[in-house]
Amino acid sequence: MLEAIKKLGEYETEKEGTEIEDIEKFVEKVPLKNTKKVICIVFKAINGDFVYDHIHIEDYDESKSIKYLYRSTQHKQYNVTPTAKITTVKGKVDIKNIIENVKNQLFRWFNTYSNENSLRSLKKALEEKQEEIFRDFASKYQELTKDERNNSILTIIIQDNGVNKYIGDIEIFKKIFTESVEEKFKSRKWGGKKVEAKGSGICCICGERKEVLGLALPFPFYTVDKRGFAPEFTREDAWKRLPICKKCAEHLMAGKNFLDTYTLKSFYQGYKFYLIPNFVLGEIDEELIKEIKRQERNKDYSVEKYSGLLIEDDYILEPIKNRGDLLNLIFMFIQQKQGGFDIAKYVEDVPPSWLNRLSATLQEVNRLPIFKEETLKKLGIVGKKRSGDLKDIDSTRIGGLVESFFPKSRETTGIYSKYFIDIVGDILAQKPINKDLLFSAFMREIRNRQVNKKDYEEKILVLKSFMLVLFLKKVNLIKI
Repeated sequence: MLEAIKKLGEYETEKEGTEIEDIEKFVEKVPLKNTKKVICIVFKAINGDFVYDHIHIEDYDESKSIKYLYRSTQHKQYNVTPTAKITTVKGKVDIKNIIENVKNQLFRWFNTYSNENSLRSLKKALEEKQEEIFRDFASKYQELTKDERNNSILTIIIQDNGVNKYIGDIEIFKKIFTESVEEKFKSRKWGGKKVEAKGSGICCICGERKEVLGLALPFPFYTVDKRGFAPEFTREDAWKRLPICKKCAEHLMAGKNFLDTYTLKSFYQGYKFYLIPNFVLGEIDEELIKEIKRQERNKDYSVEKYSGLLIEDDYILEPIKNRGDLLNLIFMFIQQKQGGFDIAKYVEDVPPSWLNRLSATLQEVNRLPIFKEETLKKLGIVGKKRSGDLKDIDSTRIGGLVESFFPKSRETTGIYSKYFIDIVGDILAQKPINKDLLFSAFMREIRNRQVNKKDYEEKILVLKSFMLVLFLKKVNLIKI
């Protein structure tokens, strides 16, 4: 998996033979995808000093992400740069609380980094005019609509000789940003003490012997936050367990940014999944990458009226499943938790041809007359007065079909949710499905509707059980 992610990151940062600026690899775009407005505190540069000038609001532009230099930190007290999300409490505008939060983030950042002369002068200008600055901020902020308030960020602009410079245009901010991110590859603070985890070894990704870093994985499922997870309880030796060189670390981060932006999808029951393309022959299919990006940017649901295989908007699978088996796919289902996520299910080596077969078979089953409205009315299974497409029956997505029999809303131990994600994962992995488990789930849910006299829901579940069994039988994952 790491090799596949590294290849994606390498392609993204070095495509067409031109390496992009280092900081662009580290900029976080996904957390700002819903951002509507940017509130800019503008200072004028005058003979090496700074003077507060005004505050203005501009529309958020994703193409300017390298200028905003947004990146959060694990401690959440302030970000890597002064660019910060403006947070509200459940959408309520408590302007006093919001101002206090913004002020704290800004001053904490400047208190940490104002040892540079230019930043000392900027911090002084901020301190001297803070009352005026945050009065203007409050006035501008309250001009925004509710949606804009909930999706806005704050940043700083320096006006120099009439030219507006964002923090991403200014060397001192770029230097702090790059060094801060790279420092996280090898060091952390635990219990107030800074610990470095680096050494000389062989990178587990590129296989070259060089300096390797022990904290460079950009995913939270590997951590030595608890000392017991470190080799021999020594965090300094973390590099021995997962040695990654600086170059591969940068590519992993760029690869994760690509996945977060284009292939991370919300699933049923609060799960999400990463779809990771793994190009087995080594060469990245540039046209496929472009198509994935185009689909996500345009939200084009019209491709052959594609309705989704796992979820409604997994339309990115459409160009992939018709690509042939020159690549395989990795599905990583995750559950969010504070500070990261847990991997709930990991499925690798899924060929596009298998997705194609699953999709075609599911559509074939859905087209059977028994699941059509007119047939059900003729048989008296549903009343003749009922109209519409009977979408309760039309399950064209594997996730929704399987979830019907493992409802998270009715479980008390978490076991239904585990069964649900295991069955979906086994279908993707071409593993036989446990017939006894599935049939007992059918009976449990159908019996529940019968006991509670929910006749229509009972009929729908019976039809869905037939549909799921037929689907699994046609793809040879169950024997009856």
